[in-house]
Amino acid sequence: MLLLLLACGGSKPDPIARARAFSDTRPTYEQPLGDGLGGVPGIPDLRAQTCGVCHQEIYEEWRTSVHSVAWIDPQFQEEIKKSGNRWLCLNCHTPLRLQQDVLPVGLEADDVEKPVLVDNPHYDAALRDEGITCAACHVRDGVIHGPGLGGTPPHPVEADPDYRSAALCLRCHQATATYPGKSFTCTFDTGEEWKAGPYDDEGRTCVDCHMPPVTRPAALGGPDRTVARHWWRGAGIPKIAGRYPPPEANPYGLGLEVALEGRELVVTATNANAGHMLPTGDPERKVFVTTAFDGTPAHTEVFGQEWTWEPPTKHGDTRLAPRESRVHRVPVPDGAKAAVVVARSERMSEENRAYHHLDGYPIDVETHRVELPIE
Repeated sequence: MLLLLLACGGSKPDPIARARAFSDTRPTYEQPLGDGLGGVPGIPDLRAQTCGVCHQEIYEEWRTSVHSVAWIDPQFQEEIKKSGNRWLCLNCHTPLRLQQDVLPVGLEADDVEKPVLVDNPHYDAALRDEGITCAACHVRDGVIHGPGLGGTPPHPVEADPDYRSAALCLRCHQATATYPGKSFTCTFDTGEEWKAGPYDDEGRTCVDCHMPPVTRPAALGGPDRTVARHWWRGAGIPKIAGRYPPPEANPYGLGLEVALEGRELVVTATNANAGHMLPTGDPERKVFVTTAFDGTPAHTEVFGQEWTWEPPTKHGDTRLAPRESRVHRVPVPDGAKAAVVVARSERMSEENRAYHHLDGYPIDVETHRVELPIE
């Protein structure tokens, strides 16, 4: 039909309209959050720094968050070079069409690695570099959506219940899919993990833990209100060295207890603070709890997933469910004077960092260290 229209001198379909039409045929996790086109009345542009003129504290929090580096993250930049499936990943890492240089309008032979792409005439490269920016979550059809705090802002607003629930978060953090014949998969099952645990039944959502409340003005010069922090600290491992929220942004998910019972060291690891599996998200993530005596490692417990990739198959899962505890007992060697138990959260292995040529990229963080003398 398109070829016929062009041959007869018909007008060429608008790229945005074509992209929307294609997107409507795809699962939610393959769709962008919105367009961002046309801007918002009362705001000169959609840059985060512009939002920060009034929402200063929120902007400073977002600027250190893992959301703000979703596009410039060196690991992500290496990952999207591997396949023609780049368009899939952009929908979460640069969630506005305004942020995407090319737009998918179809697939050749229904192959997700062979998208039909058209240039985006509205592409904003600077906005793309902001990753999951303010507008990606809050701008819908020229209106600022939010939890509904009242006041008289200089732009149109709409109170939206999605901003007090898990709904918006799960657009990206609940994305599981396999593609026949492909060596990649979406494995972000965090939403279903949360629903399967106790936190959903208790009425606690992503927002309660990852956007803790604080009393302060929502905008410069406004009255004090209960607003949400915008740190999104995640697993505790920065993606850009030196650019990360403070420790109080949210506690590590792991709880660790160590006790000496006779000639055994009893180590109890608990998913104390995460409302989902620990670790969650990317299947490369792992948590290690290592016990050493007098500087010599004696035992390591590993919490994580094991996958093979051709085809993608999970064949092991030792992660901790919400509030689950796991105990391991380590014999104390004769003559040992001191024990040290260290917990470490890992984004990827040294081997994978080398494979991606990511020298210097932060891949882990020590979350706990317990030192215990042995009498």
